[in-house]
Amino acid sequence: MDARSNVLVVEDDLALSKLVGELLDDAGYRPLTIADHSLIGAAVERWQPRLVILDGEVRTTGEGRSWDDAVAIRRAHPDVPVVMFSADSADLAEARAGTTERSRAASFAGIVGKPFVVEEFLATVKGAVERSPEKANSYTEPADEAIKVFPDIGQHLAADWPATDLFATIVHELRAPLTVMRGQTQLARRYIGQDSARERGAIDIALTQMDRMGRLISELLNQSRLSSNAMSLDVVAFDLVGAVETAVARHQYEEATRITFGRPVAAIVVRGDAKRIAEILDNLLDNAIKYSADNAPIDISLTVHDAEAQVRVADHGVGVPESERAMLFTPFYRTSRTSDVHGTGLGLHISQQLAKRHGGRLWLETSSEGGSVFALALPLKK
Repeated sequence: MDARSNVLVVEDDLALSKLVGELLDDAGYRPLTIADHSLIGAAVERWQPRLVILDGEVRTTGEGRSWDDAVAIRRAHPDVPVVMFSADSADLAEARAGTTERSRAASFAGIVGKPFVVEEFLATVKGAVERSPEKANSYTEPADEAIKVFPDIGQHLAADWPATDLFATIVHELRAPLTVMRGQTQLARRYIGQDSARERGAIDIALTQMDRMGRLISELLNQSRLSSNAMSLDVVAFDLVGAVETAVARHQYEEATRITFGRPVAAIVVRGDAKRIAEILDNLLDNAIKYSADNAPIDISLTVHDAEAQVRVADHGVGVPESERAMLFTPFYRTSRTSDVHGTGLGLHISQQLAKRHGGRLWLETSSEGGSVFALALPLKK
């Protein structure tokens, strides 16, 4: 049996979760990680951790949820200390000051900002784990009016977010890869001259996160241009059959044929920006591959209906829960079934907006636990 102290890490960013897990493992703890905040209660019950490290996850409204999650843990398990692990400078300052009702109710045992210094992170963890039982059990139920600062936000559409909330979400998304880069660079520095394999591994992960940050910045720029109607389109007539065929070839990189395309015999000509349409097709195919099991088939069809060309991408992936489908095309939204896979939550939103700019449509046609079908419709050349 593993005699190490359990530490529950609640972090929705996969790369960052792995980094924190590696640091805790090297420091002699047993890291247990989850991405879904709704599973915190069950995870604490099951694993009885000595500490919970709580990510400052941003809701679909752009508002952080560290506070009410911490209060819920403290209510149910007053002997389990909680460390705030957040990129939100305002939340960090409020938690450190400890003067507001919600900061006193949350009663964080430690506070770590993102990006972080490895030594300071580990010292905070050690201090929280080793805190005395008397201090850990000193939690008192806050007054009813103190709890009123944790409203049930509900599922508001991201399109209706205040600009400040959307900005907070963007900062959160950018700081995740930045935190991993800084952490892995510090690990690489530790391994210099001692463990060349781990040193190279840390550098490789940091480089991967740089690429991830570059893609995120590109998507943010596209989102900004679309929102301000500043994206120009190079509209030409082109054969959509060839465009789909080329997109399939870009993603057909496994030995076994995974993607099938029922290629129409005749050309189907549409008008639009071929480069932007290729971006939509790439996003749909990327998602189909990313959220499906290895080697699961993906079927592509292209048909004509009235004055539209319609492309359908059918996968055998995780599907989209019915209660979450209305949110699927909003910026930064990721479903509960995809939170453990890398992604920004911007791809579908940008793709749908690009389709609209072309006078077309993009929608989720069907979905179940056995897979989903996404459909793209574009007007035919007149």
